Amino acid sequence: MQQFAGLMQNNPSQDGRFGVGHSLRDRLRGLVAGILAAKSAPTVFRDDDTLAEIGIASIDMVSLLLAVESEFNLEVPAQEITAEVFRSVASIDALIRRMLPHLAAA
Repeated sequence: MQQFAGLMQNNPSQDGRFGVGHSLRDRLRGLVAGILAAKSAPTVFRDDDTLAEIGIASIDMVSLLLAVESEFNLEVPAQEITAEVFRSVASIDALIRRMLPHLAAA
């Protein structure tokens, strides 16, 4: 949880949430970059890069899941917590757009 708390402090906006006011994809990229930065790993990646290949370990995936839920004020259903859904920034983006259709234009 300490690592998760640190993610939310990397670049909070005025209301204390990470990346509010940015596009959905930018907000997701920020969450992933925060995890990588906390590990002193390179934070340059493409949206379709496999998260595991850029340095996100399985324990980091838990932090990412919690960060996504907090950032977008949602609860990811258990059946959606899969390696395929959390494969890349692009795949997580697709999940959020399915769950929160009002963000589809973001």
